[in-house]
Amino acid sequence: MRKILVAALLLVLPAVMNADRLIRIPMQTDSDFTVVRDMGYEITAGSRADGYVDVLVSQRFVGETMQRYPGAKLLPREWSELVSATDDNEMGFYHGPNENALFWATLAETNDMVDTPTSYGTSYEGRDLNYIRITNAPAGAPAILFTALTHAREPGSNSVVIDWAQWLTTEYGSDTMATFILDNAQIYIIPIVNPDGYEYNNPEGGNQRKNMNFSAGGDGVDINRNYSYMWGYDDSGSSPYPSSQTYRGTAPLSEPETLAETIWIDSIEPLGGFHYHTYGGMLLYPYGYNNTPTPHQSTFQGWAAQMTAQNGYEYGRAGEILYDVNGDAVDWSYGESTHEPMLFFTPEVDDNGFWGCQSDTSLLVTNNLECRYMNKLLCMNLLSMVGIEETGSAEVDGSSFGLALGSNPVGTVLSYTVTSSVPASVSVLDVTGRVVAVPSGGSWAIPVNLQNGVYFLRAENENHAVSQKFTILR
Repeated sequence: MRKILVAALLLVLPAVMNADRLIRIPMQTDSDFTVVRDMGYEITAGSRADGYVDVLVSQRFVGETMQRYPGAKLLPREWSELVSATDDNEMGFYHGPNENALFWATLAETNDMVDTPTSYGTSYEGRDLNYIRITNAPAGAPAILFTALTHAREPGSNSVVIDWAQWLTTEYGSDTMATFILDNAQIYIIPIVNPDGYEYNNPEGGNQRKNMNFSAGGDGVDINRNYSYMWGYDDSGSSPYPSSQTYRGTAPLSEPETLAETIWIDSIEPLGGFHYHTYGGMLLYPYGYNNTPTPHQSTFQGWAAQMTAQNGYEYGRAGEILYDVNGDAVDWSYGESTHEPMLFFTPEVDDNGFWGCQSDTSLLVTNNLECRYMNKLLCMNLLSMVGIEETGSAEVDGSSFGLALGSNPVGTVLSYTVTSSVPASVSVLDVTGRVVAVPSGGSWAIPVNLQNGVYFLRAENENHAVSQKFTILR
């Protein structure tokens, strides 16, 4: 046991100073994962189902690690190292700190729906913590939140929210879903939760994950272990040691980044949202601290299945997929907000390591498209929860043509009423426009295998049609 502990310290302590290579280690059983974790490796991604873990080690320990695990694979250097940037780019195809500032300022200047970046607080080193609001909705419309770069070496998360803002503002007025979202919701974006760490990584500072509060003797505090809900629940979901990459800080909300963010989030009372991270291709939901289902488990699971149908992301609680996490943003957002539970998820963008898209724009585009699809469905799901729906009646040639729902959301049976002077056909469509059912007689028993989510009930009368949006929740 003493030899194992000494080896663990040798792996962890130098890694803090010069951790620069990712290694993928095969993992066949839960005990295999436990052995890797207990050796002191920094686990950056992985999947119990897919049978692997990725670890980040300093160059000097690469050979030793590859010998210890004969089936291990050394991942490309670009996955774990930001190479020299060109004159035109801070971080290759990712947006660096200065490029972020320019992008958001320009978007606000050129689009009336986008507010100028606004500070909700300051970081440990005194940088502004900014949010951006995008909306064409009336005052009081529900809020939906997207955050990125909680961990400073995960720029793919920032690329996703930039792409989301571009799509919303560019497609508004032509794309019905973009128009519906901005007409009915206030979209808030925090593009950089951890500006100090991100600035440190620009352009070749290293793989700083945490913030820049070194006062405890380590290399910062993991912001995503510093939120107050179940903070420090145990020492496996977060660490009490400053040298660890999951160091949780000296107290809940001890860091200015987390304290300012939680106060601000409670002030806007979002319905839910995404706290974006990278990498690994996952969609996580609460509870992370002890791998137990929440009272909204069916909603989380149903929505996650729907949102990952195209990109194939693995979904579930963190403990189901890899390991428990305590003191994180998603558990806090759901479990300790000052208003109704907020339905938040953590997408882990399927990037190539931390910096794998710095010179690969095609993969970056793919990642953004895959996450854009999830963003759309999340907004539609959340807005349906508060009863926002499309017009369900119309006057056609002087006669009434209408469609009314018995209730919304629905769990087992959808009841509806069609008002029409001539026979009308009824169909159920998903948000992509695909017909999933053709009910009749004023009621529809929802199939048990149909995923939770947003659907449309459509009535057609000769050359006219009306629809109502509803949500299936079990």
